[in-house]
Amino acid sequence: MKSLSIKVNRSSRGGHYAKRTKGNKTKSLNITSLIDILTILLVFMLKNISMDSTQRESPKGMLLPTTITKNDLIKTGRAVILRVYPDKILYGKENQSVGTMEEFMTDISARETLLGLLQYEAKNIQGRGNTPCLLIQADKELYCQYITEIIKFSARSSFANIFFSTIHTDDKTQVLGLQ
Repeated sequence: MKSLSIKVNRSSRGGHYAKRTKGNKTKSLNITSLIDILTILLVFMLKNISMDSTQRESPKGMLLPTTITKNDLIKTGRAVILRVYPDKILYGKENQSVGTMEEFMTDISARETLLGLLQYEAKNIQGRGNTPCLLIQADKELYCQYITEIIKFSARSSFANIFFSTIHTDDKTQVLGLQ
């Protein structure tokens, strides 16, 4: 009788029974030094490219925007104030009521009255040798479409400069100076 011998490979690799695939090994890439170099380059670039506003000059003929306080604008005597609320429109320092926003949007006579007042004030200011300014103070709850209409309307009334401010308080008497 013949004997049969079977060899068993008990190694951890599995011998010829395990499949081997070439190129399956991943190579790790250490980018720590690359990040360090990029950080240093970034610091040098930021240091060398500083944009100081005093070093920059505006182009010839360009007028930069300016700011002015409400009190300074009123003291010059060339400003007309228009306070706009959802329920009323007030004109001038005396807070003369010229209607509501709904009347302004729908009633032509209300618009013509306000236009007449604004044009009268603009001519008086121009007669004194000043440039007329319109200061529109709008309530924070006012719809944007109303503001757009007020701006379009104001452009017809000969004001060279139109300034805006928003009324953020709920106490209207504080803003109006009423008691």
